[in-house]
Amino acid sequence: MGCQGWDLVLAQPDPVAGLMSRPRSKALVLIIDGLGDLPVAALGGQTPLEAARTPNLDRLAAAGEYGLVDPILPGEVPNTDSGVGLLLGLVPEQAVRLQRGPVEAAGAGRPLHEGEIAVRANFATLQETPDGLQVKDRRAGRITSGTRELAAAVNGLHLGAGVRAEFRSTDQHRGVLILSGPGLDPAVSDTDPGDSAGPGYLRRCEALSPAAARTAAGINEFVLQAHRTLPGHAVNLRRQAAGKPPANGIITRGAGAWFRPDNVVLELGLRVAVVTGCNTVLGLARLFDFDTLVEPGFTASVDTDLGGKVAAALRALATHDIVYVHVKGPDLCAHDRLPLAKRDFLERLDLALAPLLAAGIIVAMTSDHTTDSNLGWHTGDPVPSLIFALSRQPSALAASPPTAPSFGESLCRQGNLPRQRSHQFLRRVLAAMGY
Repeated sequence: MGCQGWDLVLAQPDPVAGLMSRPRSKALVLIIDGLGDLPVAALGGQTPLEAARTPNLDRLAAAGEYGLVDPILPGEVPNTDSGVGLLLGLVPEQAVRLQRGPVEAAGAGRPLHEGEIAVRANFATLQETPDGLQVKDRRAGRITSGTRELAAAVNGLHLGAGVRAEFRSTDQHRGVLILSGPGLDPAVSDTDPGDSAGPGYLRRCEALSPAAARTAAGINEFVLQAHRTLPGHAVNLRRQAAGKPPANGIITRGAGAWFRPDNVVLELGLRVAVVTGCNTVLGLARLFDFDTLVEPGFTASVDTDLGGKVAAALRALATHDIVYVHVKGPDLCAHDRLPLAKRDFLERLDLALAPLLAAGIIVAMTSDHTTDSNLGWHTGDPVPSLIFALSRQPSALAASPPTAPSFGESLCRQGNLPRQRSHQFLRRVLAAMGY
């Protein structure tokens, strides 16, 4: 995953290049999780972003640059950890080494020690069938309460062969499983069947190399013991009495060991802050030693305080060179196949972005991946993106037409920003800043 594409982008006429000779600027980068989408029949063949009323994004795009960005490679389906990691400055060649488990552990404040393995986990709703354990709901109804009690019930399990399990809940249905003991290796398969059109079945964890046999056995034993323990837990009894799906099992994916990733933003000596309510993004920020801004209202759900996140980011720019704001809501709506809710959330987001028009800073917006709200899963489609880099020409926004074309996938296909990959998009933002 080299940088050949960046050379091609630089070879084209570049309206941002002239900014490099100006005094250095500060930037606010919005990472809107799952922003991209596909046409939806219920929205008249538009995507949720195209159907949303977004006057502030429309004006930023009309006065700046907009186009499509491939988070990794054209057609390759990204996850949040790789998609966000590259936008935060992860060296592209190291993306393959970045696994979700260690990222989640870092976000939970539990850095890994040498020899330990971490695995991303979900509380899930499982049902016993003649064909095995069916995963009825990979997120247990997006459970938001009682997860710490459930996690305590399976924390500290002994899995045999000297392997011990530490389990921590993070946000909503998410958690992290950390295995400690001798002879562990992360080369194992997932038990999570992944998003699909219908319920899948719990998969057996398989060793992908002889050295990982003990890890696979430990994960299978943990999943088995968790399913024996959780169904009768008081939290699940209350959920079932209330007609909610029980969190009666745990599914796993993204096993990995700790490593220290390189970061191109840090190499430039920039001061970086991240505003987020998502444990995955918090973990990435901690792996990179970025400052993090987390408040109770900054959630990884649709109830997040959008205005508060923007205000916190603007305050942070007084002491930082670049501030990232991560917003998870659109991805959740798309995973739950709620395109109208995604449209409505994007309209709320646009309202919260109004202070950026007069902030005198570089504003960039992109995403970690496309999430199809028709089917509820990530796709390899490019994401709509923009850069407003004319921070010393505020008249550009005033001159932009009040009825600017609606920012979205269709407009970006014909945009003035060359199609590029996410690490190239970041380089373009840095160039606009004067680096």
